[in-house]
Amino acid sequence: MGADGNFKACKNKPVHLPFRPFFLVAVVDAVLGGSGWLQSAFGLRAFGPTGLSAGDWHRDMLLFGMVPAVLTGFLLTALPRWTGHRAVSSHTTYLLILLWACGRVAFLQRLPSLGLAFSAIWVLALLLIAAKAVIASRDRRNFKILLLLVVFCGSNGLVAAPYQVELALRLALVSIIGLVVIIGGRVVPALTIAYVESAGGQIVLSRSVSRERAAALMTICALCSWVVAPAAQLTGIACVLAAFTQAMRAAQWKGWRSLSSSTVLGLHIGYGWIVVGFASLAVHIFAPAMLGQATAVHAWTIGAIGTMALAIMASMIRKHSRLAFMPSRPATGALAAMTTCSLSRQLIEALPGYFGVLASLSGALWIVAFALFMMAYVRALFLVSEK
Repeated sequence: MGADGNFKACKNKPVHLPFRPFFLVAVVDAVLGGSGWLQSAFGLRAFGPTGLSAGDWHRDMLLFGMVPAVLTGFLLTALPRWTGHRAVSSHTTYLLILLWACGRVAFLQRLPSLGLAFSAIWVLALLLIAAKAVIASRDRRNFKILLLLVVFCGSNGLVAAPYQVELALRLALVSIIGLVVIIGGRVVPALTIAYVESAGGQIVLSRSVSRERAAALMTICALCSWVVAPAAQLTGIACVLAAFTQAMRAAQWKGWRSLSSSTVLGLHIGYGWIVVGFASLAVHIFAPAMLGQATAVHAWTIGAIGTMALAIMASMIRKHSRLAFMPSRPATGALAAMTTCSLSRQLIEALPGYFGVLASLSGALWIVAFALFMMAYVRALFLVSEK
């Protein structure tokens, strides 16, 4: 059972599974990015041999490294099932991995703009592959995924230029949150139903069309307003409405029914951080002295993106490894570490005297979360094929 919504296991059919190398790459970039976080916590300005500031290294490895890797692994595996289009070849997967490797070499050679350019080419290649599958199948439902990939690719290019970096970073974050909202809206309820039924229970999710449309409209308004006018009062109002409608949407999925499954619970928690991010952003806009924008941004980047990345990768690995909803202490520990990591980062502005302690704790817990994830799924990720 897995994140792509198809819960029937393939039997006696070897397949190429693109998620395996990309999820491994995602873990590598997550750990490297977390290391930059620790550097900044201890007041070190540059990260290792790259010459980048610790903050820029942290940003580039996570936003333009880990995130594209998770997206690539997930979409290349899920899109063939969603669209009915044939899966990508192993040669395509290897070429995309080569682009990632070229980017890392460029960073080590103190050429961060070139490294970001390779990342932009990588996302562009993913966009073209996805567009081919979606257009060939006339799958209108996934056009919005293509649009968000276009925005993310463009933001990557702007940062590489560099041109209007702050605007580009907002565009990147908005596109990723948009993808999390869309994919989460498919994955979270589907896996919740599957888990409850696998445990012998029954569940009916009454999903209101009006609530779904209201959440989509308010989220689009809030994200677009934040990109264009991040401090405007109208943006704050839109964020309040987005937080409320997204909370109403998530409540329909009955997350309390999945308390005994760390993977499914992680999806609900990760999606909940989207609501927290919108609410925090509204507080920042209306009372900037009370809460900084960084707190809201990290509710999205650590809480929503970090937690959802772990949970979605875990669910896809479990499906193709036939692990279903088997309990795993390392997987549960990874979720606990990521949640504590996010909470620690949220406390930094409330307890400025403990900045170093809380920042280093968050960085360490981020790395621990991905280390535990690898401990749980390393065998499944290194398998060559499913039989």
